[in-house]
Amino acid sequence: MSARRTMSAPRPARSGSQSLERGLDILEAIEAENGDIGVRELARRLELSPTIVQRLITSLAMRGYIEKNTETSRYRLGHRSMILGASGERGVDYAATARRELDKLAHEHHLNGFVAVLRGGRAIYLLAVQADGPVAIRVSLGSEMSLHSTAAGKVLLAALDEADARKLLGHRKLPAVTPHTITDPAVLLASLAKVRRQGYATVVEENIPGVLSVGAPITDRGGNVVAALSTAFPKYLYGDLTLQGVIPLVTAAALRVSRSLGAGELGTASAMRLTAIGERNGGKR
Repeated sequence: MSARRTMSAPRPARSGSQSLERGLDILEAIEAENGDIGVRELARRLELSPTIVQRLITSLAMRGYIEKNTETSRYRLGHRSMILGASGERGVDYAATARRELDKLAHEHHLNGFVAVLRGGRAIYLLAVQADGPVAIRVSLGSEMSLHSTAAGKVLLAALDEADARKLLGHRKLPAVTPHTITDPAVLLASLAKVRRQGYATVVEENIPGVLSVGAPITDRGGNVVAALSTAFPKYLYGDLTLQGVIPLVTAAALRVSRSLGAGELGTASAMRLTAIGERNGGKR
C-alpha cells in the first residue's frame, strides 16, 4: 500500500516588499497559534532563519503589534494588532455609535467612558473618552484592562460560559489591585451569575481607590456579547452621581449601540433582557 502524501496549497506569488510580507506572515502565524510561540518555531514554520525572524519580531514588538511573554520569552499578538482587528470586526457604525454615546456621557454627565473587547483571553480598551471635569481617567487605546477588577471586565467574563470563565481566571489568587478587589476566583465566578441576571456589572473601588464603575454588554443581532461599555467616576466628587443613578445611563447607552448591530430583533433571551433593561432606562431608537 502506497504511503499517503499531504500537500500544502502553494502560497500566492509575491510581488511587494519582502520585509513587509514576512512581517505579515509572522503576524498570521502567531494569530493561528492562538497562544504564545517561540522564535525558532516561527522560523521553522515560515522556513526562515531565526536571525531574520528575530529582527522582524523586534520591529513588530517596538510598534506594539506583538509582545513578549517575559516569563517564557515567547511571543503573542500585541495590543496594536488586537485593536485593529476589533475595530474593523463589526463595521464603522458600531464604533461611531459607541463614540457618540461615550461623548454624551462625558459631556452631559461628567462620566469617563470606555468600550472594551475580549481578545486572546485579554480585555483591551477599544474606545475611551475622558470626562468633562476635574477628574479624568486616562487609558491608552489598545492597552490591557483587568478582567477581575473592572466593570467592563466582569461583563466580558459573564458573557462566557462558566467553564471558559473559570479557565480564563485560573485557580490561583487574583492580583489585589486595591484592598477592595475580589481575589478569590470562586467568589468572582459566583458573582457573575448576578451580572448575567441583571444585565450589568458594578465595581466599587475594586480597580482604582475612590472610583466607582458601571458596565453593560454591547450585543449583536444574535444576542452575542461583542463588547462592554462602561463608565467610571469618583466616589466623592459629584453629589448627584451614584451607582443607582449611573446604571440606567450606561444600560441605555449600551442598548443604543447594540441596536446599531441589530440587537433585540431576533427575540433571543440575552437580547430581550438587555432590551428590557435599556428601554426602561430610555434606550429608545
